Amino acid sequence: MSLQGYNSRVWIRIIIVRDHDMAINSINSAFSGINGLYNSMYSNSMSLFNYKLSNSLFPQNKAQNSNPLSANSLQYVTNIKLGANKLTSAIKGLSSGSSFRVKTMTSSDKDVLSVNYVGSIFNRPGNTTVKINQLASGQLNEGSKLQANENFGGVGGTGRFKVEIGGKTTVLSVDVKSSDTNEQVQQKMADAINNAGVGLKATVKTDSEAKTSSLSIEAVNTGDDIKSKFTISDMVGGELVAKTGVGTVTKQAQNAIYSVNGGPERTSKTNTLDLGGGLNVTFNKASDKEITISQGMDLDFAKSAVKDLVMSYNDIYIEALKNSSDPKAESLATRLLNVSKMYAGSLSEIGVGFDKDGKMTINEDQFNKAAENGKLEKFFTDNSGKNYGFTYQLGKLADNVSRNTSNFVTKSMFGNNLMENFAYSGTGSLLSYNYSNTGWLFDYLY
Repeated sequence: MSLQGYNSRVWIRIIIVRDHDMAINSINSAFSGINGLYNSMYSNSMSLFNYKLSNSLFPQNKAQNSNPLSANSLQYVTNIKLGANKLTSAIKGLSSGSSFRVKTMTSSDKDVLSVNYVGSIFNRPGNTTVKINQLASGQLNEGSKLQANENFGGVGGTGRFKVEIGGKTTVLSVDVKSSDTNEQVQQKMADAINNAGVGLKATVKTDSEAKTSSLSIEAVNTGDDIKSKFTISDMVGGELVAKTGVGTVTKQAQNAIYSVNGGPERTSKTNTLDLGGGLNVTFNKASDKEITISQGMDLDFAKSAVKDLVMSYNDIYIEALKNSSDPKAESLATRLLNVSKMYAGSLSEIGVGFDKDGKMTINEDQFNKAAENGKLEKFFTDNSGKNYGFTYQLGKLADNVSRNTSNFVTKSMFGNNLMENFAYSGTGSLLSYNYSNTGWLFDYLY
């Protein structure tokens, strides 16, 4: 039996056989035919599209098709349809609640412990409790608090000091002027240490009320390890370390100490570790309470779905604004704004607002709080109140744009070229015909 398209030069033959290998070959041949049919469809569609835009075969119609809005309008129609499809999909996922039903492993207190689950969605571990008694940290040296604006003293010149860390000694130099203040010298030392790249981080801490400044040096690496311990001292004849007081250890390097599920204490040189079962955790601070890691809503997925809605909304709105010389495009932008303004108050409660041009924006802090306290889910899934009206009204408009895109562009904006209309309708016919035949083929196979 064979299938032949009236407007295509591709024939696809399906043979029903008993032999397994021959059956596989026949199916492969069928799919090869589909691929050829698709390529033919794509090639012919693009040829028509390029032909429409170039007018290369009909130069005598060039004057008739001089309307510069034609190509822009075609791009506008394409973009709002794509945007409407994405917006419809995002709204359905949110309003149906499916975007909020995706699960992952979550922490009962993210300020103490955060979780990055990298395991299988089909085999998540049960509840896990973790108690963090101590964070891992590197050695810390806190210098003396000096009056920030007082003169450092001395005649000036090059000051030299050395740092020893990880079994390596590095000598650093600082040019000090006789007019430098304490804070200026502390900052020069901090810059020298940071630029050396020896595994230390130096900062100058200031107190505006007391008008003091101090030099703080901390190992980048954490844990009870040689790379987390250091010494800093003046070279012969130097006084920078002595005068800033930064040579004294304030806090020794230490390991993290924690327990899992009430078991014995464990140690780790870092605060980010793998507990097994796909649970990668980060210790943020020590706590007297146990933190529970359990299965819960994937807030990142839910927030991403809302951001997809915002992005798709803006895509359509921006396209409509760009083509506002077309009354129908301008009307689309106005309709989007009307829906949004109607629910602006409720949207602001979940961190969604609008800029001066009417584009949707997100206040990340408020948005994250709404996701964590349940307001985000309630807004999109509560079908008993005014919130439901937002997704309904916006979804209805998006669906209308997707299904009846041509209603949102003035057809005269495309120009009068008959070939242009033919190319547009011909491409649609070709797509429709090939889709129909390909669908019939799949029905037959299955």
